This record gives sequence, structure tokens and C-alpha cells, in this order.
Amino acid sequence: MWLGAEAPDRVDRLVLACTSARFGEPVTWTRRAAQVRALGMDAVAHEALDKWFTPSFRDREPFLEMQLRTPPEHYALGLEAIGGFDFRERLGEISAPTLVLAGAEDEATTPADAAFIAARIPRARLVVLDDAAHLANVERPRSFNHELVRHLRARGDSESSAD
Repeated sequence: MWLGAEAPDRVDRLVLACTSARFGEPVTWTRRAAQVRALGMDAVAHEALDKWFTPSFRDREPFLEMQLRTPPEHYALGLEAIGGFDFRERLGEISAPTLVLAGAEDEATTPADAAFIAARIPRARLVVLDDAAHLANVERPRSFNHELVRHLRARGDSESSAD
């Protein structure tokens, strides 16, 4: 989002996948960062996976291992960065044709968050993938990649209109 607004000459097409223009109240993220610093990654890793994936997604082990290997301080700093992010007022500055992808069951960055983004970026198209949560690219790789390639290969502005 930031690059699309700050350096439009560097962005031909933009894809915003499973994201939000604001991730809630900063204090929520500050508290979570403190929890990670005090208790380590095990305190949040399992809960994160429940937000990343639908209940039917079973191949969680590699993602749990990845979470548990993350240095707690690095994760905490990322949480604080998320808490401080608010791009809502700048979405209209993005001029590149934009694909906004969301997982229908994403609780972390909801389809409503994606719709908010798509409604405020000129030439944006929203796609909500069924049976997917926050890591829609993992749960629905074919559908995700189909939409991604369709967007990146599009010629002209006709493809980026809402459909």
C-alpha cells in the first residue's frame, strides 16, 4: 500500500492479499508483543495458526514449527509495527490497478477489511476466496494463483474494474 502511494511510478500493478489498512487498536498489539517477550513464541503460536487457517486445513505442522523458530523479539517488533499501521486515509492515493484478495473465513484481516480497501482504491478489484482464512495462498493455491496471474497479465484497465 505504502509503495503504491509513495512511488506510483515503480508499481505497474498491485496485489494486496489478506491484509488490512488498519489492524485494530495499537494497545492490542503492544500487549501481545509484551506477552511474546515475557512468555516466548509458544504463548501465541498455536492461536495464530487458528487465525491463519480454516478448521479443515490439516497441514499446520510446518507453520507451527516456523512460528516456534521465530525469535520472540523479532515477532514482538513485527506486532508493534502492525499495531502502528494505519493507511486508511491514503488508500485513494494508489493509482495502480489493484487486486485485493481475501479469505472468506479470515478472522485476522476480514473480507470486510478487504472490501474497505477495494472500495477506496480507484481501479481496484476484490476477490474473496471461499474455504480460506488468512493464508489463503496456502489453503487455496490454485484459486489464489489464478487470480494473481490474471491480474498481473491483464492489459489495459478493463480487467481491473470491479466484477
